[in-house]
Amino acid sequence: MNLEFDIKRSIILAEYIKCWGVPDTRKVCDSMPIELYIFPGEDMDQVTRVVTIGLSSCKFSNDKACNNELLMVLPFDVAEDQWDSVCNYLFDISSYIVNDLGRNVQSEDIKAESANAPEGWPRAVLFDEPRGEPNELNQFYIGMQHITLSWVVPIFSTECDLIRSHGIDAFDSAIESAEASLVEVRRESSL
Repeated sequence: MNLEFDIKRSIILAEYIKCWGVPDTRKVCDSMPIELYIFPGEDMDQVTRVVTIGLSSCKFSNDKACNNELLMVLPFDVAEDQWDSVCNYLFDISSYIVNDLGRNVQSEDIKAESANAPEGWPRAVLFDEPRGEPNELNQFYIGMQHITLSWVVPIFSTECDLIRSHGIDAFDSAIESAEASLVEVRRESSL
C-alpha cells in the first residue's frame, strides 16, 4: 500500500467512524488493494454495515480511476454467521466492477447474475445510492477524485426484470407492498 492509499483510507474511514462508530473487523483482499470493514449496528439497528475502502484506488483497463466504494447492509446475524462468504462476495463484486464492467457503477445499475452469491441469497445485484444513511456518506472528495458510495442490494432475477422493464419506482412499490426489507437477504422475492 502506498501513501495515497493510506490518505484515502484515513479520510474515508474517519467518515465511516463518525457515522457508525468503530469497526470491529477488517479483511484485506489478496488480489486487489481493497479492505472490507464491518461496522456492527447499535442494538436498535439490528443491522451490520460492511464497506470497502480501496476500490476507488483501482484502475480500469483504460487506466481511468474507479470512483466507487461499496456498502452492504445486512441483518447482524447474517454478517456474523457468513462473514467469509460476505467478504468473498464483495471482493467478487469489486473485481467485476474493475475487470468486467470496466466503468463506475451508477445508481440503479444491475448485475444480472452473480455466481458467487452466498447460498440462499438472491443472485442479482442492484447498485443504488445508500438510502437511509447520512448524506455525508454519499460522496467523498479526496483531492481531485470524487468517490461515490454505492449500496449493494442483492435482488432476485424477477426483481431485476421488473427494474429493467418498469424502472426503480415499480421495484420500490413492489418492495413496499410486500413489506419486505432490502436488508434481509433471506427474504422471499417481492414478486
